Amino acid sequence: MRKPVEEVRERIIRAAMRVFADHGYFRAPMHLVAREAGVSKGLVFWYFRSKDELILEVAQRSLPGDIIEGCLQTDLEGADILWCIGRRYMEKYSDPTNRKLMLHTISAETLYPPLMETIREICTDYMKKLAQRVYGRADKEERVRIRTFFGSLLCYTLRKPEDIGGEEYLETLIKIIAPASRT
Repeated sequence: MRKPVEEVRERIIRAAMRVFADHGYFRAPMHLVAREAGVSKGLVFWYFRSKDELILEVAQRSLPGDIIEGCLQTDLEGADILWCIGRRYMEKYSDPTNRKLMLHTISAETLYPPLMETIREICTDYMKKLAQRVYGRADKEERVRIRTFFGSLLCYTLRKPEDIGGEEYLETLIKIIAPASRT
């Protein structure tokens, strides 16, 4: 069972996610976050010393690092790990709040060094780890293939094709990206 302190903190974060998604990180007033969470503005600042601290928490959650990390923690390799990531990615970003937050986060990256580091880690370190798990090596070509996979997932979540469903899209993408057999 969660402690009341953790529950309130999580309620504030969830409220901030909705408010930041609708208004953006910089235009969203903190009193709306407090109202949405059902707490006082002072309590929001008791949990988060500044708006920037709350923005960073929400921004970190909006990125796909949790998806990648979760799939990397499995024993999956090759196309199977791409299926894991693809399904979880499509599920997370089918939610308009998560989709909007990811875009707000990408646009705010340069203002927050910790956020820049997280995006660097996703785009560099995780891409190497995934290339290794999918292809058995992480040379330039394999890392580019993995980046292509993520770029295609992003395009799908932003503008779904009218004639291709999620599973079919993912199956086609993995056929293009994944090796027929590991070398």
